[in-house]
Amino acid sequence: MTEIKRKDDWEETWTTAAYAIHGAVSYTDKKYLSLVDVMGLTGHAFRMNIERQRVGIEGPTSFPGGYILRRNLCNLGFISNMGEAQAPATPELVEKTMALIHETIDKGVPAIAVDLFEPEFGLIYGYDDEKQLFYAKDKSQDGTIPYAKFANPRIHVLFLITISESLPHSKYEMLRMALDMIVDHARGREWNDAGFFKDRFAMGLAGYDAWIRVMNDRAADELGNAYNAAVIGDAREFAARFLRELAVKWDGSNFVERKVREYAAAAAAEYEAVAAAFAELRALFPFPQGGTPKDPETADRAAALLAQAREAETRGVEALESFLGFMKAYHSEKWVH
Repeated sequence: MTEIKRKDDWEETWTTAAYAIHGAVSYTDKKYLSLVDVMGLTGHAFRMNIERQRVGIEGPTSFPGGYILRRNLCNLGFISNMGEAQAPATPELVEKTMALIHETIDKGVPAIAVDLFEPEFGLIYGYDDEKQLFYAKDKSQDGTIPYAKFANPRIHVLFLITISESLPHSKYEMLRMALDMIVDHARGREWNDAGFFKDRFAMGLAGYDAWIRVMNDRAADELGNAYNAAVIGDAREFAARFLRELAVKWDGSNFVERKVREYAAAAAAEYEAVAAAFAELRALFPFPQGGTPKDPETADRAAALLAQAREAETRGVEALESFLGFMKAYHSEKWVH
């Protein structure tokens, strides 16, 4: 039997969007936020984005990046700037995007970009105008990128996010906004104006149904299926950890803190069950080998594990909805203090 491994390194994640956000934030006044905090407060620990036809490898990174990442940074208490131009970009838009990079690096904060060395999120942390080079890193590489190459991305968009200003958000505000985003995603309300994404991808709880259908049809792509299991399984480990930490770190010094601990503990138990189911899925479908998702016995076992995870996550989302209702009802300075 394949060994079922659980996560023990909370400084690494398969979710490169959150990894890049954490990297940029670590150069700001909110450098105290851990990767667990960032995964939870941005909602990335709770995301699921499944390509409907074959559970393709593109699923986890196919979302309206500008909207999502700017909302992520808002949750953390930042105003952000965005450079997003259809490729090939006009010289004027390239110039504006380059100026954003120079501006943020001059302030000592990296820029968040995508498709630097691989089609994932990463950071641009330095520049050399004389050599016409950016210094950048992502999960695969730390190196240099010529300005000309950056201006002509392989993907359809020249994408950039920079942190502009830090706001004095309280932990109560951060948590309330995070829960709002998590629940919106789970219930399929996040992309109401993004028809391309909604037609091709199933998000939130609906992702389970799409994934189970692909398994029942014996149509899963070996590489994509394994990648989704790895990304989402890792994310749910972070979700459970984030909620467990809320239940411990909030000190219970007032009514709100005590209720946060209570709601977080209830949700954590459900997400722990989700993470456990995904640990088994990852053992069935190791990345990048892929396993045998078209084998009937294996596919049936995977569908059963996904149904088990769906039931636990549905209960978890219901717990988070109650949690959000409480935070919305009582979010005011008069009761926090």
